[in-house]
Amino acid sequence: MLEINVFPRKSQPSRPALQFAIAFLMSVAGTAHAEDDGSFGLTSFAFASYLGTGFYTTSGQNVFVLQMPFEHVIKEKTDTEAGWKLKLPITVGFINFDSIVIEEVPGVSDVGTVTFLPGLAYQYPVTRNWTLTPFVDYGFARELAYTSNVLIIGTGLKSTYNVHFEDAMFTLGNRFLYAREQTKESSSDADYSLVETGLNYRVTSTFFFDEEPIFSNLYYINFYYPNNLVFYEQTPNPIRVGIEHEVGITLSNIPDFLFFEKPELGLGIRYGNNVKVYRLVFGAPF
Repeated sequence: MLEINVFPRKSQPSRPALQFAIAFLMSVAGTAHAEDDGSFGLTSFAFASYLGTGFYTTSGQNVFVLQMPFEHVIKEKTDTEAGWKLKLPITVGFINFDSIVIEEVPGVSDVGTVTFLPGLAYQYPVTRNWTLTPFVDYGFARELAYTSNVLIIGTGLKSTYNVHFEDAMFTLGNRFLYAREQTKESSSDADYSLVETGLNYRVTSTFFFDEEPIFSNLYYINFYYPNNLVFYEQTPNPIRVGIEHEVGITLSNIPDFLFFEKPELGLGIRYGNNVKVYRLVFGAPF
């Protein structure tokens, strides 16, 4: 979702940003209301942090997943030295609304889930153009209709390879991810596995900000779920997805936005087995 990275590059959460995140979580927890049945049902809701921001729709049911990708660069990666990055994403799932038109944008009372999944990534430059990034995540998720937390642990490996041309760059990205959830109230844990392959073609546009060019990116991502991804698992008609595809376009190297330096913004569409996702890309698409 730029070295390819699912988070904006060189972005560090300032103290006001962390205060905002804490206040947001407190406000969400204070306004959520209980329901009789599990409300989210978009895969196991604990793994929403790995799905990315977007509007998920199928079988007449709609869910909006919003991720705030806070992070802190512990040590900057260079072409010859490895770097460390602390990820602090907060993800919320909005439920029970009919469309994405402006008049029906969900509010805080529609929040069904909250996920906080800190992670540590080690960025190792194998060559000037090739970076391997092993990572580990450990955090919690809560479906606000209930009182118990779900613990999440995830680990994996990312690979990014860049090929430079005169005014363009081609990027091949791969990621293997395995995550598992655990709760005290259930003896049956759930897991989530993903093999992801992404292609990105970046060209230099004719637009400049502060004498720096804006880059246009056209990308494609293939998602392969070895154990099948289950959408709306808490409904009578769950949908199992083995493979998904995503195409989209982004703009990168744009001016600073909020707490992020030179972020990447764009739109994408993901589809597979009656599931359609309208993605809002903030950061690299993969």
